[in-house]
Amino acid sequence: MTSSAAVLVLVLSAADGGANDTPLPPARRIIKKPLARAVDEARVGRVLASLDTRARAAQLLCAYPQVSRTSKVEVGCVLFVGNSLRNLEKAKERIDSSLARARIPPWFAVDMEGGPSNRMKSARGLSELPPAREMAKLDDADVRRWGRKVGEAMQAVGLNLNLAPVLDVSSSGHMERNGRSFSGDAEVVVQKATAYSRGLLEAGVVPIGKHFPGYGNTDGDSDHALVVSDTPKQLVLNQVDVFHRAREVLGGVMLANVAYASVDPRPAILSKELVALVHERDWIAVTDDISIQLLADSVQGTTEDVLIASFRAGNDLILTTAPPDWDKGIDYVGLLTRHVESHPEDAKLLEASCRRVLRLKDRMGLLDGL
Repeated sequence: MTSSAAVLVLVLSAADGGANDTPLPPARRIIKKPLARAVDEARVGRVLASLDTRARAAQLLCAYPQVSRTSKVEVGCVLFVGNSLRNLEKAKERIDSSLARARIPPWFAVDMEGGPSNRMKSARGLSELPPAREMAKLDDADVRRWGRKVGEAMQAVGLNLNLAPVLDVSSSGHMERNGRSFSGDAEVVVQKATAYSRGLLEAGVVPIGKHFPGYGNTDGDSDHALVVSDTPKQLVLNQVDVFHRAREVLGGVMLANVAYASVDPRPAILSKELVALVHERDWIAVTDDISIQLLADSVQGTTEDVLIASFRAGNDLILTTAPPDWDKGIDYVGLLTRHVESHPEDAKLLEASCRRVLRLKDRMGLLDGL
């Protein structure tokens, strides 16, 4: 995800509390280590069957909070970007309001990597959260404590999905230069990313690793230009293995807006082959921001075309930095709904993605009581 974007996710559960937990309102009791919780397949199936095409399509959208403060909230995930977490109390109020207006509890997520990518500097104890490159110098126990501290601060305002950690193995290039990569050593990346993720999970926050299949030493910023990696396919797969080795602590991965020419000429989020590798590990596949113009240029079309291409590639959560009801924006839910209704062969694809979203939500306790 872009370093300026963030997603807010709220986890509701019936888990037991702990003496060291950040005090939370009763509605936010947390399921500790949610990825270890078995999925109630019957409940997931029941909820899925109750959703029509539009409701299923909406579960695949991760978007900035809608403009209206009173209409129902349909999207599967609420995205906060920029300075939207500067006032944590107001963010908490907005999360509470969104939750109250949603039939299926949405995720509320943020990319809390550390360093410059710290959206919660105003939270107690988080102003000095180090970037990944500096965190890699710490003992695993200290990295885990940072993850726990971040997770508790997130849960205190209702956030439960972290678009982090970064699992790019980068000894040079864009991710090394900005300090977002832990290391150029795969062993260090797996070790530190796993420690940070375990801390998040102890607080009930689910980590989403990025930027699958791995930025590597690629230079160039994919937020501002189409970046094409010439990495040989075997080396791309070696980087994929880094994510797979951390599989037990990840709820999913965010795919890069980078094109890996040895695999597919299109950016990773549009590659069926790369998205299929995500689903091998029972993860949700999350796009980076699809509203970036370079993606539309890469398909010689529009953002609407990128939306449909992302969906047809198999992504489960499609991220945009625009509010879903912005009158100057795109009706993402409506577009996806109309596409599936006019292309019934894609109904099973929608069902599969929606099921993956609901399965992770069930692990997190979001479907309890439905």
